[in-house]
Amino acid sequence: MQLNYFPINIEFEKFQIFTEAYSEERLAELRNLHNATHSFFRSGDTIFISNKDADGNLTIGKIEEQSTYGNANITASLIKHLFFRTFKDRFPNHTPVDFYPFRFFSGQQKDDIIYDALPDKLKNRIAYKKLIELQLRLTEINGKKQFGFLINIRRNWIFDKTCAELHAENYNLIGVEVLYAETLPGLNNILAPNEEFVGEIKDIVNTKAKVSTNEGEKEYELNELFIRKTKFNIGNYLTFASSQQKSDEVLRIIESKREDIYNPKKLYNEISNTAKALFTDKGEPILFQNKDGFCFTVNATALTVTNSIELRTPTFIFDPAATKTINTYPDNGLNNFGPYDSSIFDIKSPNVLCICNKSIRGNFTQFLSNLKDGLPQSKYFQKGLQKKYDLHNVTFDVKEIQTNALYDYLNVIREYDDNKPHLAIIEIPESFKLQSDQINPYYQIKAKLLSLEIPVQFVTTRIVYNHSEYILNSIALQIYAKLGGTPWVLPTQRSVDRELVIGIGHSWLRKNQYAGSESNRVVGITTFLSSDGQYLLGDKVKDVAFENYFEELLKSLKDSIQRLSSEQGWSDGDTVRLIFHIFKPIKNVEFDVISQLIKDIALYKIKFAFVTIGNIHPTMLFDINQKGIASYGNNIPKGEYIPNRASNVFLDSETCIVQMLGANELKTSKHGMSKPIQIKIRTPQGNYNNSELNDMLFYDLSYITQQIFSFTYLSWRSFLPAEEPATMKYSNLISKLLGKMRNVQGWDADKLNYGLKRKKWFL
Repeated sequence: MQLNYFPINIEFEKFQIFTEAYSEERLAELRNLHNATHSFFRSGDTIFISNKDADGNLTIGKIEEQSTYGNANITASLIKHLFFRTFKDRFPNHTPVDFYPFRFFSGQQKDDIIYDALPDKLKNRIAYKKLIELQLRLTEINGKKQFGFLINIRRNWIFDKTCAELHAENYNLIGVEVLYAETLPGLNNILAPNEEFVGEIKDIVNTKAKVSTNEGEKEYELNELFIRKTKFNIGNYLTFASSQQKSDEVLRIIESKREDIYNPKKLYNEISNTAKALFTDKGEPILFQNKDGFCFTVNATALTVTNSIELRTPTFIFDPAATKTINTYPDNGLNNFGPYDSSIFDIKSPNVLCICNKSIRGNFTQFLSNLKDGLPQSKYFQKGLQKKYDLHNVTFDVKEIQTNALYDYLNVIREYDDNKPHLAIIEIPESFKLQSDQINPYYQIKAKLLSLEIPVQFVTTRIVYNHSEYILNSIALQIYAKLGGTPWVLPTQRSVDRELVIGIGHSWLRKNQYAGSESNRVVGITTFLSSDGQYLLGDKVKDVAFENYFEELLKSLKDSIQRLSSEQGWSDGDTVRLIFHIFKPIKNVEFDVISQLIKDIALYKIKFAFVTIGNIHPTMLFDINQKGIASYGNNIPKGEYIPNRASNVFLDSETCIVQMLGANELKTSKHGMSKPIQIKIRTPQGNYNNSELNDMLFYDLSYITQQIFSFTYLSWRSFLPAEEPATMKYSNLISKLLGKMRNVQGWDADKLNYGLKRKKWFL
């Protein structure tokens, strides 16, 4: 396997650099006087100075010795500045978009896939081009510390006509979303202007536009504004400047080439060619150097890696005695053995309220029959919900509605006279997806039923008409979990330690995407799973603002530990391991707070780890020996150059990347490149002093990585393994739904903390 990582070669353990004491005024003065030849950057109370091009006789500051890897932040800054200045010297016609991450557009005409389709007057003014990005990383792969550049490539729109030009062409700018472009002082023709999405043009007077922003109405010069580079906006302008036919043709070209430009093999070759162009000249490595003796070269060949550990697909267990197990697919286990908790599940004859539009009752009742009793000729769903999950009798009470208006659904729910159902199955039209969250009947119906402690399964009209064994199989799995069932569990890790895995998820709520928009990160507090993946509880479910989440977590954690210790029979002196799967890096103060909490719970010896899990990172894995797998209905193989699921690399002692979607997991070749997830154990940063903390932290990256990989088989939304573990999936689903429903009149999230606490109502 290969990473998109190109190692940097530095031949010395220490280097010398000139420095001065930091002050804001002195830094500005130095940059004003010597920016053409020197780089100046700050770290702490010191200004560091790199002489790239000035006469060696010019001395600024005093010389200091630094450790190459001991003072890695200083070394990293030097590398970035030397790379930037060397790039500008070698490619003077390229204006980078950003200094860091370093981004620039390809200058080659062939990399503009719409060039030939555009009218001559718009060529090079509008483009859809290759955007190249470099990020610097310090790694410790196989025990070797090394800096390296990560290269990524994607495609972006270029549209360099100002709103002043568009206005002069009589293009209607009223109601158009715009960017404000500001050239930073001293960076003209060195960096592209900084663009900020400010709002929507409401009026134009002479050379100024009145723009509706999140800070009220503001005026901007038209020559400082650009239309927001979206498919919609550029398509509209192309229609104005040429024709609807030409606009459709250009947009169709982009869509038709999407599979090709995101093809993993092609992406690998583009990254390799970019590295050769940036790091070599006529086949020889480029020496990046300044006049103070700091220098490096960069390998033009990507780093080759092997799996750091062997990640194992877990065994699936279908009875508390662990005598009924399977090592292949959990679906086979359910067909052979039934669910894990069959012998103790207390809703053996669920009563299900079903609501559909009267016009499709025939198809809806057929759907329900197939769901309950299965499809006799199918491979995966012969038994149906009732037999597959060892239920005695599933009763469907079908109610018709005249229209798909919200009040029709709510009237049925309000007037339902029979015993409270255990679950509701609601048919809804596809058009609900097009409505805004505030008025969407989906969330209002869900809020109403959940407030009555009734979990709900929605099915669209399209699914009612076109359901298959695969769809029915997934719906039945979700229904059993929503009723409170446990379809399967994983083997517990053999350990004398107790363990809880705690997921903390989030979702963003924003008024709009304009600069200055108030955004509330809603945090799902929180899901607790045992080490075998059993969903223990979702304690004190509520939508908590980002700034308050940690306080709520502590309240939740203390109560939950007390409850779970009683339920599971913990003994005084037991070692308890808390592994937090969390969406954000942890601040040092949060380590302090958890440390204090642990000291307050003196009955147990508690160790903990904060682990972030996500795919927002620049690292990719390629396997040039992967030839791809035949894709159903497509001549192009899927997954070419994509490593198998479970491929992994430890980037350092705290960070691992794991490929979750390999060639077998991709649906079609149109998926493009599949990024691995990044697992990172978080530790305190900077000058942090807490002598007691080290004994509390759990550092075993191999153990944590295997556990997270195993937990990706536990989502119970589907039988297929997921990209993220159930801890994060559950918490994110909870927070997303709570965020959507928080504006529903009469909704109270506290309702979820009673009858639904141990049910997977959020699936």
